[in-house]
Amino acid sequence: MPNPAAPGLLFAFAAVVLLIFVSVSPPVWDKISFLKVTAGGGLETVFGVFGMCVKGGVCTRRRVGYELSAAGITDVNLNSTVLHHLTYALILHPIAGALALIAFIFGLVGIAAASRVSTILMSLFAFLGAIVSLVVFVIDMVLWNVLRNRLRDADYSASLGNANWLTVGAVVALFLSTCTSMLGACGRFATGRAAGEKY
Repeated sequence: MPNPAAPGLLFAFAAVVLLIFVSVSPPVWDKISFLKVTAGGGLETVFGVFGMCVKGGVCTRRRVGYELSAAGITDVNLNSTVLHHLTYALILHPIAGALALIAFIFGLVGIAAASRVSTILMSLFAFLGAIVSLVVFVIDMVLWNVLRNRLRDADYSASLGNANWLTVGAVVALFLSTCTSMLGACGRFATGRAAGEKY
């Protein structure tokens, strides 16, 4: 019979993968970004968790909290105090990923050892990860939409990137992991022996 911890484990794994992709956004990998800005001459800047990159050019040093600017744009204030402080909160993406990873590890233990306690712990860490990822998604929407609107008002091209939607996917996956692992914790945990079942 299928292990009751399996569905929660799969959702936790999906969240880990999604949050890893988000966490390696610029300046590590410019294919994943929160905001893409295009200035005159086709200069394109993409923003990530730890910094930003000019496409085909240089990237900022990786750091928690960074100065917001875009190549070729000097007439728009992108780096107000509040927006700059919000960039520090982007560290919550890898933190949510770490919580999802812990949930996944407990899920593996729950399956390997047919352990109800491990499945309950998977549910707990998945829930914590879901809350953290939901909070940081709200922060993302505030930060990147304000920047996008300021740039569009100044007639620049600016669009939200795929990292925002990967974060949404992680939020959904972690809430599903929480629900399915909690339900799984109420199920039967068989040891596989013909006469002995662990409840």
